[in-house]
Amino acid sequence: MKPDKRQRIMHAAEKLFRSRQFHELTLDDIAREADVGKGTLYLYFTDKNDLFFQTAVAGYDEMCELLRQNMVAGALFREDLLRACQTISAFFKARRTLFRMIQTEGDRVLGDTADLRKRWQQRRKKLVAALAAIIAHGTATGEVRSDLPPEVLAEYLLGLMRTRAWELEGWPEAMRSDEVVADFFLHGVAARPSPQMRQRKKPLMNTN
Repeated sequence: MKPDKRQRIMHAAEKLFRSRQFHELTLDDIAREADVGKGTLYLYFTDKNDLFFQTAVAGYDEMCELLRQNMVAGALFREDLLRACQTISAFFKARRTLFRMIQTEGDRVLGDTADLRKRWQQRRKKLVAALAAIIAHGTATGEVRSDLPPEVLAEYLLGLMRTRAWELEGWPEAMRSDEVVADFFLHGVAARPSPQMRQRKKPLMNTN
């Protein structure tokens, strides 16, 4: 099945946005790549900023729904948490160039209006809510602290994932894998006692 015109335009836009700076591209370029008239773009998108935004977040709502579906009844919380990290990582990794552009070019990409920022915040709230539902499972099983709301803990987890993706980009994968993020979220930086230390801490048997 051929993609509809909107999908075709977005595929063309993504291809061009991955290879050029935002300010270098025009709607004429995108229309030509998509093999449609420029006027067709305005049937689906307000302007270049709107086209970029819709292209960058394509599949975002589906990702949030997948997070909810991935909560397996009877599964361990740690398994749900790791699956969530993997799902989120895969989404943002596939759109890394586009989100890097948002990070570096800011208002030039999202525009001067508050509309796109509001739409982005609405989508982000969906992600936080989906993560919070998973974390609430951990709270219920006693594996996650209960003195902070799940939504706050979800923000902390997203912060860890953002740090892993951007600030630790050049570090070995073994130090920044989804497993490491999930483990760090659950256990923090506290040193874990070695088997020898655990053995040493066992209470002495009372021989009296």
